[in-house]
Amino acid sequence: MPEVTKFNYEGTVISFEFLDGNKMINATEMIKHFPDKKMNNFLRNATTKEYILILETRYANKRIGDDSQEREVLRIVKGGKPELQGTWMDEKLALKFAAWLSVDFELWVYDRIEELLKTGLTRIDGYDPKGFGTALRLIADKFEEQYQINKEIEGKIEGQENRLKAIESKIISSEAGYYTILGYCSLIKIKCPLSQAKIYGKAASALSKEKGYQIGTAYDERYGKVGTYHEEVLKEVIE
Repeated sequence: MPEVTKFNYEGTVISFEFLDGNKMINATEMIKHFPDKKMNNFLRNATTKEYILILETRYANKRIGDDSQEREVLRIVKGGKPELQGTWMDEKLALKFAAWLSVDFELWVYDRIEELLKTGLTRIDGYDPKGFGTALRLIADKFEEQYQINKEIEGKIEGQENRLKAIESKIISSEAGYYTILGYCSLIKIKCPLSQAKIYGKAASALSKEKGYQIGTAYDERYGKVGTYHEEVLKEVIE
């Protein structure tokens, strides 16, 4: 079971999972303290999507020739143990998210990461942090290092467009294995005007009931609350 450590930020409990190379923070819990903010507004931002893509590329490159567990950037968990449910972000993405939510909150997240580093739950290879300033400098150095790497390989990585579509479809949807109509169409790269999306939606609703699949919901900044459907249903209806 993942090592989950809970911290309290002004009455809001936030979970940190640091184990087996993954350093994740529960973003669903993070945003509960900021009810005027919408997570999708952050995730759908072009800069955020580029940042996620850079992180995925970096972690994929580090795993070449390595049998270690794949490091995740964005994870959505529905069902199972309550403490593991929600949207989880890699620590670097979570730090960026925290800064978007509040400067004070960003500093608090930095403090908690430093605390976990000091307690020995995790270590960054080759470093032994001895203070808050060291931790901040380390994180800043890592960001700058990745930025330079990305500039050098820009335009040379095959399949980036497909991966970006997959990221976007995951962001648009809210449950593992479930997608909105527009999210799934984006994933398989077909055009889907609103009129056609409504037709697909009616067909997907009927087929979901017929096959016993649950119909979920997600928030789309353009259309508000929309339905989500299991990918097996969407394959049959759309493809």
